[in-house]
Amino acid sequence: MGAGDESDVAINLLEMARINRYLGGVQAITRHLYPLLVSVRQTVIILDLGTGSGHLLKTIAGWARRNRRRVKLVGLDRSNRCLAVAHEQGDSSQSILLLQADASCLPILDGGVDFIISSLFLHHFSPPEVIELLRLAYAKARYGLLMSDLVRGEMPYLAFNLIRPAFARHPMTRYDGALSIRRAYVSTELSQLAQEAGIDDFKIYSHWPWRMTMVALKGINR
Repeated sequence: MGAGDESDVAINLLEMARINRYLGGVQAITRHLYPLLVSVRQTVIILDLGTGSGHLLKTIAGWARRNRRRVKLVGLDRSNRCLAVAHEQGDSSQSILLLQADASCLPILDGGVDFIISSLFLHHFSPPEVIELLRLAYAKARYGLLMSDLVRGEMPYLAFNLIRPAFARHPMTRYDGALSIRRAYVSTELSQLAQEAGIDDFKIYSHWPWRMTMVALKGINR
């Protein structure tokens, strides 16, 4: 069921969305995704794993409207409480489909979506689970993956303690944030996991502050 009640989950997701917006999490995905959306002429289907409140897809939807790009957005999460928050905070005009499912058994055909993205998601899984998740997601995505996460280290942990009064006021956010940094991978580890997943053509980009994004593309001009 998870800790806290529905209001706790809503506050936690709101704070996480604010951290992602102002401390580089959203940009760590969109700076790589937006040029790809410009290069693809047809409607692009994007699947967001562990979508939480859906804030990342809302940002992408807004950009797509402003830039007249055609997108279909799907937010996947196994938590019905997270999806309830995403539904309540959503905008019906954005046409974001919310799907309750487990990322380890994606209910789509191979090549059934164009891009699979995730933010602050991979650190929730053990190395063997990440390998299987990357292998599965890469098969399901027609054009590839863009997955961003924290980087483990003492400096990110200290920095999180400094920003807690402004960005992480709720106990759930404070606990989850500290735990996420301890569980996060570093770029060499993520690179090894991607290789073990059978993904040969990928790049891992570093983003301030202490974020990294794996971009693995196929079947598209870069």
